[in-house]
Amino acid sequence: MHFGKPDPLYEYWIGRDVDYDTLWGAYESGGGYIQKFQSMRVHLLRITFREQPQQYPLFNFEAVYKTVKGYFHDLKKFCMTSDEYDTAGPLFIYQVGRSSGVWDFLGELRQILMLGTSLADEKVIGEKLNNLDKRLEFVRKHFGDAVSPEDFEMFMRARTPRHLERAVRKLIEQGVQKVEVSGKPFEGDIQITEATLVDLKQLSDRTV
Repeated sequence: MHFGKPDPLYEYWIGRDVDYDTLWGAYESGGGYIQKFQSMRVHLLRITFREQPQQYPLFNFEAVYKTVKGYFHDLKKFCMTSDEYDTAGPLFIYQVGRSSGVWDFLGELRQILMLGTSLADEKVIGEKLNNLDKRLEFVRKHFGDAVSPEDFEMFMRARTPRHLERAVRKLIEQGVQKVEVSGKPFEGDIQITEATLVDLKQLSDRTV
């Protein structure tokens, strides 16, 4: 039997010292977030990472998932007004393609475009985005006025905490192959939504 202070290493790798009561208590108390999702107009964010070897488990699952979800939250906190932050919804995971490296998330368009743009350009909050004029033109062409120039300016003016910067760098090191956002909202049929995906990384690769 193990006693003493919980060790994150063992919790991550072997499941030792998981706080089950807190974990399931948070889930069972989250009905409001399910209702929030049902009231949101969400789009599909698809991030394709370098394919993981099929003979191994997804060793990086928790690290990737929690970093994407946490970065999405922090991006909202640093790049939105207090009122906008209070009304904005969180990011929800939809599915993970086991051998393809594809991770699907659902969130509100304005926020996932900002997240997707930063990952496509391999940037962290506070860094200058590549080819900003072309980026805005591209976004307007495919998504209308979902993101304003002020959003990008807020992104570049924000100060990134060191721990967040380190985590996002490690996320990018997983090999971001594509970052796609759906042109149409998700309304329950993933195949219809997939047909409208736009790859933000293609623009970055062409204009670096």
